Amino acid sequence: MKIGGYDVRKGEKLRGRIKVLKLANQCEVTIPILILNGTEEGPVFWINGAVHGDELNGSVGAKNVFERLDPKEVRGTLVVTPIANPLAFQNKQKHSFMDHLDMDQMFPGDPTGLPTQRIAYHLFGLIRENADYLLSLHSNGTAFRAKPYIVYKRVPNTPAEVFRKIEEMALTFGLKANCCVDIGSAKGELPGVTAGALDITCIQNGIPAFMLEAGRGGRIQNENVKIAETGILNTMKLLNMVSGDIRKPEEKQIIITKRMFFRSDYAGMSQVFGEPGSFVKKGETIARVFDWVEGEHMIKAPEDMYIICSRCHTVVDEGDRLAFVGTEWRDR
Repeated sequence: MKIGGYDVRKGEKLRGRIKVLKLANQCEVTIPILILNGTEEGPVFWINGAVHGDELNGSVGAKNVFERLDPKEVRGTLVVTPIANPLAFQNKQKHSFMDHLDMDQMFPGDPTGLPTQRIAYHLFGLIRENADYLLSLHSNGTAFRAKPYIVYKRVPNTPAEVFRKIEEMALTFGLKANCCVDIGSAKGELPGVTAGALDITCIQNGIPAFMLEAGRGGRIQNENVKIAETGILNTMKLLNMVSGDIRKPEEKQIIITKRMFFRSDYAGMSQVFGEPGSFVKKGETIARVFDWVEGEHMIKAPEDMYIICSRCHTVVDEGDRLAFVGTEWRDR
């Protein structure tokens, strides 16, 4: 198995770095890469983390799985690129300080573009050349609290068998909340461009891919790291890369088919009552926003909602997100 200039023989693990950019001071920007090549034939499962530089829980979970697995017990190859956006990671923020682009809107990248586009180009070239399946690791923003959840997407013109595999991997991961996003019809739930997302670009290239949102960004949360580890192993068991029983979800799974940002019409200090992972009925109080002059505003849910994530950063402006919610869902 040759990836990024590294030749990894069967039964070996490799930890290396791939050069993706050079700075004016002649320092090289690199992406770490972990490769585990099993002793038996099997698929290449690629796990990519920190495409947003402050989203870390999943990357730690993937590293832990890589370290614990014995290549003798693995069929196929596990590849982990835990820090896909090293410039954003260096500055402890979502986007690169050099061009302020969202890398997860830049794939498949541009070899003549801005720094983030060039890094995306180098990374996706390796993925497209080698990966059979991909898991894209994310977390919610540092201003939000959230329980881990899955996102998988129905991309226009995707063959039915590819989507079936995507859905099977997503639900086998084993989390309660699973967001099925139809890219052809989803409106108003995601700001900006989505066409350049890594998972969408993989799907467009015939690589089944899905996303894990592993809790809150900007920190390591051990409980969410463990959830990521269990889900990764579940996926590898599904792909027949490792042996063992798939761990069943502790809660009944739901498939969320419509989502929205619940925004504030007021400015000041906020308190969101809806806990991530909970259901809120229409008319229930979901939040309050107050200041020292205009007083307090109690905000009620306009419809039944499932709380995907909720704001924990108290200061809020008009238009800021109080929560990200599901408004349509079904039991699995």
